[in-house]
Amino acid sequence: MKPQLLIILGSTRQNRYGEVVAHWVNQRARTRSDAIFELADLKEWALPFLDSPLPPALGQYDEATRPWAKKVDAADGYVFVTPEYNHGYPAVLKNALDHLYREWGHKPGAIVSYGATTGAGYRAAEQLRQVLVELRMVPLREQVGVPTILNAFDEHGRARDAALDKSLDVMLNELVWWAATLMPARATRSVTSSAA
Repeated sequence: MKPQLLIILGSTRQNRYGEVVAHWVNQRARTRSDAIFELADLKEWALPFLDSPLPPALGQYDEATRPWAKKVDAADGYVFVTPEYNHGYPAVLKNALDHLYREWGHKPGAIVSYGATTGAGYRAAEQLRQVLVELRMVPLREQVGVPTILNAFDEHGRARDAALDKSLDVMLNELVWWAATLMPARATRSVTSSAA
């Protein structure tokens, strides 16, 4: 069975450049025959800020969270597309992560970051990686950083630098491998919950 992989666009700002990045990732990913990719734009999910009286580790989600839990649970791995805001990643992405717990576990997480300068969002990616570990994901070593986002793509949404395409393909190869490898392991052993 092919892995089902979710590309999560982690910015909801108006006029965000993340749409260009996420669509670039999605278009390249969909040319593959070894996995099925789907784009999830957090702007379309409109999750409230987490205020549940119960910790997500218990899995007792409110009505607003249940559809998100179902979407995340159905995936075998993730690509997080994130900008860098003040050396970190957006609150809306952290909120989407924090709403759930078990659904993320024992699945690979890849990061595509972008920024306005040559930093390419790597500081945001470093912080995000720490959270993925706590959620029992397998964060990939391979990642893609898109520098100087204003000039990174042409008017058709294609990367101007072929090295970006190459690094994305390498990252997706690794993501698909990890997703396929972990699928049978998850099927035979459930994720135990110990976080509060």
